[in-house]
Amino acid sequence: MKKLLLIALLVIITVSGIDAQTYKWWAGGRTNFWVDDYVTSFSVAPEVGFHITPYITIATSLAYHAKKWSNSDRNSLTPDMEGFVVNPYVRYTTFKSGILLGFIDGGIELGLGDFEGFQVGFKPGIALLLTNRITAATQFGFVGYNDGNGIAGRSKGVGFDISGYCTTIAFFYAF
Repeated sequence: MKKLLLIALLVIITVSGIDAQTYKWWAGGRTNFWVDDYVTSFSVAPEVGFHITPYITIATSLAYHAKKWSNSDRNSLTPDMEGFVVNPYVRYTTFKSGILLGFIDGGIELGLGDFEGFQVGFKPGIALLLTNRITAATQFGFVGYNDGNGIAGRSKGVGFDISGYCTTIAFFYAF
């Protein structure tokens, strides 16, 4: 009986040790700041996610966006804007090669405040595992539908956008 309990205890310790090394949760985000002759814009988007399997992750971000026009003639044409964008999504890892990962995020973005509206679609990306806990990721492009009410500055419609305006860089910490 003692041997059976000892074996069961060793199995539990081994399995829990394996689970602890996989780092199921992660947090991080992205930010930007831009100033030109007409507008100052800023956004911060913290994210949190959970790995369901090695290939599927569920996550969400809550972004705050602000855009303020300078004291120019354009000030009378376009009002200052600020608001939030909630973005729940599912990430599917398409390939793993050493420290490089490819992924596709599929989700919906819901805008609140001056960015009221929504878009639904897919965003491809690549991640680089810098350490066993720190990851740098970049997303490029968008494929999907936008209702044209302020998110990403797109007009209403369906399509794809692979311009530099859709490229983001983010950092994440796994725990």
